[in-house]
Amino acid sequence: MAGGHYHSLALLGDGTVWAWGRNNLGQLGDGTTSQRPRPVRVGSLTGVTFIAGGRDHGLAVLANGTVRAWGANTYGQLGDGTTTRRTSPVPVPGLTGVETVTAGRAYSAAL
Repeated sequence: MAGGHYHSLALLGDGTVWAWGRNNLGQLGDGTTSQRPRPVRVGSLTGVTFIAGGRDHGLAVLANGTVRAWGANTYGQLGDGTTTRRTSPVPVPGLTGVETVTAGRAYSAAL
């Protein structure tokens, strides 16, 4: 389980991620900016081992040690080399062997 500013994320035992709440910046990762009062699946993510929620973005670590990110990206907090908002998970290039991630208001970090 992880939480953002006005949204929540859940990692299920099958390795999928579900989210609900505010979605004005794509922080639910379902490809839309529609608020969701019930859980929706975050993209087509599978094999997720760890999640984190920032203020308006989310992160997922996959079993292969790579990271996916989605949501607000004003300060580059998604790590994809842009400041473009992403409504669906995108790969974070250059990160491998990641075990855990954390996220805050406008930053993300991986270990």
